[in-house]
Amino acid sequence: MATITERLTAYLIIGQETGLDFSISATYDEHDPYAVRLDFPVLGPDGHLLSWVFGRALLDEGLTGPTGEGDVHVWPCGPDLVMLELCAQEGSALIALPARQVRAFLFLSYAEVPPGYESGYIEIDQLLHDLMGRA
Repeated sequence: MATITERLTAYLIIGQETGLDFSISATYDEHDPYAVRLDFPVLGPDGHLLSWVFGRALLDEGLTGPTGEGDVHVWPCGPDLVMLELCAQEGSALIALPARQVRAFLFLSYAEVPPGYESGYIEIDQLLHDLMGRA
């Protein structure tokens, strides 16, 4: 079972002429085949790295057109950038990512679990065991 982690260059847009460069970790784990996780270099309220988990397809679709409902929105910004908007009760963040890096990360994830085959990687017995253990 494979887990893929790549560093992505990110640019946090703070104002019209201000921003902050930083790196994030993008992770794909075939145990959760529909999702990607982005870890940000800031601590969340629980003292752990701030992470966002959302659909791999959402990130992919955002390379070619605007997509997303609710807390996560993704859209292309010219040929070189992908915009990622993350919204929470505490506020929102607008982040620019290099489209080339996002495509490379997705390519690696699709080499592990091709699109349309995600359901074959879900371990139903383990999922049921985990759910029953929480009841």
